[in-house]
Amino acid sequence: MSDRGLVRIGVFYDGSYFQQITNHYRYSHEVGRRVDLGGLHRFLAWCVARIEKTDVKACRIVEAHYFRGRFALSDLDDKAARDGNPGFVEDTLRGERMFDQVLAANGIRAHHLRVDMSQDRPREKGVDVALSLEAFDTAIHRRLDWAVLVSPDADFVPLLRKLAAIGTRTLLLAWELAGRTVVSKGLIAEATEWIPLNRLVDEGIPGFDIDEIFLPD
Repeated sequence: MSDRGLVRIGVFYDGSYFQQITNHYRYSHEVGRRVDLGGLHRFLAWCVARIEKTDVKACRIVEAHYFRGRFALSDLDDKAARDGNPGFVEDTLRGERMFDQVLAANGIRAHHLRVDMSQDRPREKGVDVALSLEAFDTAIHRRLDWAVLVSPDADFVPLLRKLAAIGTRTLLLAWELAGRTVVSKGLIAEATEWIPLNRLVDEGIPGFDIDEIFLPD
């Protein structure tokens, strides 16, 4: 906790992973709804308050960043031409713009990197590096007490070690989806705290209404 009594929290999203999770709850889970970013942030502040044994009002998310690859317009045009789908570009851009508005409404800064089209399959490239650099820089300059990582990826182990070295504690928020997503054991070991949210969604959380982290019907 900072000298002023305010617990400063930063949240860093691996965007492709978060999209996979919110799609899972919308289309494959009995919940049938997407994750609400605002509700998720309230839950994170509540979790940190419990760990710190302080009032939730003293726990503030002061920074939030979302990282994801994005296709260039020329790549979308090429795909629309290949698939014979002239409405693909407009639909894709509209969906991206709508989600950008959701991020902005929740105080989350978007970072987009161009998807690498040089391989046989499109690949996100550099997202882990960009997220790690932003998280470390933010932890130093915004004096974060806690950094929340939303990712299961072992590539972020060095980031968690670096954050620990400067005294920033880390909260790993990750879902394990049977047959699809496994959280790195190394990442769990390096995190100060781990929240296996898939279990909490299914089993409930004493003291917090899990329904708050999902959008209304």
